[in-house]
Amino acid sequence: MSGCVCMFEFDLNLLTHLSVLLQTRSVTEAARRVGVSQPAMSRSLGELRRLFGDPLLVRTRGGMLPTRRAEELLDPLQNWLAQAGSIMAPATVDPTTLVRRFRIAAGEYATHRWLEPVFTAFKRFAPGVSIDIQPLRPDNHEQLASGEVDITITSVEPDPRLHHCRHLSSETFACVAETGHPLVSLSQVRALEVADLLEWPHVGSMIDGRMDPLTQLFIKSGCEDRVIMTAPYGFFSRDLLADTGALMLLPTEAARGHARNHGLEWFEAPPELGRLEHWLVWHNRNHRDAATQWLIGEILTAPEQAGDTEGSSADAGLFLEAAE
Repeated sequence: MSGCVCMFEFDLNLLTHLSVLLQTRSVTEAARRVGVSQPAMSRSLGELRRLFGDPLLVRTRGGMLPTRRAEELLDPLQNWLAQAGSIMAPATVDPTTLVRRFRIAAGEYATHRWLEPVFTAFKRFAPGVSIDIQPLRPDNHEQLASGEVDITITSVEPDPRLHHCRHLSSETFACVAETGHPLVSLSQVRALEVADLLEWPHVGSMIDGRMDPLTQLFIKSGCEDRVIMTAPYGFFSRDLLADTGALMLLPTEAARGHARNHGLEWFEAPPELGRLEHWLVWHNRNHRDAATQWLIGEILTAPEQAGDTEGSSADAGLFLEAAE
């Protein structure tokens, strides 16, 4: 039993030395190739002889020759070293052959802005990649830590002490209204104030699981009766805004797209309503996973690949159309 333990307690570098010794059949040449001194290689050979209980290399008139035991060791030794080398080599990803299902937690707007262009591209050059999109939850960090999701795209600023993250965008808000709405004209005369918006009915929408900032203001001011409708998604028709004179607050790119596609108008919201930030977040458990890092790179460059030089989707408003 003690002999078995001994065999597993030696320096694994000795196996590399043995491989070179058996190939070169020369202590001097083996030392040169490995980059050690000749005495050091001689000591390695002595240790190997002791461990294997065999001379391994014997001196003859024609030079050093391997023993029968050494010849038996050569092939399995080479195979073992090749496998060890592949294990230690940096992982690489070939999108054309990668087969992987990624789980991403993201809201509706983030899905259409960043994930839809990525998935469209995957159909062309990464056919084996699939994406499961899951709703954002308050325990976002626990989802990442447990491996329930691989990545999240969130508007809640992450804690860099808990996760790795990249900032994706910073975007203003805008209002969508029917054509000819009084605030459209007023916005062309002066900068609108929050009080101007609070005078009109409002259609509330959820952004990454949270009510839009204007809906939150209505509720805080005790005027929630002016919020004529709220929903966990952005599917609102042109008729709803036209019949009620209501406003709808959206990220600016979404507002532009929705107005363009439905014959509506949009105008900038007061800066007091803040900005919409988005972060790409992943856990340390995936930080060195080559496939996850490849996906992160694809998401970060998706707007540019889609021809959006400002990092925003020109058709972001489409996320409001699907159910209309």
